Amino acid sequence: MFKRLRCGAFLLAEQLVALTILGVVVASLVAVTEQVGVKRRQLEQNLVASRLVKEATDQIALGKDQVALSRQGVRAQATRQGARAFIGNKTLVEIKGE
Repeated sequence: MFKRLRCGAFLLAEQLVALTILGVVVASLVAVTEQVGVKRRQLEQNLVASRLVKEATDQIALGKDQVALSRQGVRAQATRQGARAFIGNKTLVEIKGE
């Protein structure tokens, strides 16, 4: 009997609530997707930096005095005292040597 008494306004209100919830879910999905992309780019950048530092320190271990490498905008410099990888002025990876 309650279903018969239900007005169109209640149905409209339910649809508006459902649409609002759907809008919030879609907005959250977009925000989370963007954050995952940003984090992925940061992790890839750190991976490139770590690999460059490893390559540079390997060359130092083979007897070179100074090494400078660059890949994908990341630069690495290594000496017997240590190695570091950076982009511009921002140091991504730094290790100390002897």
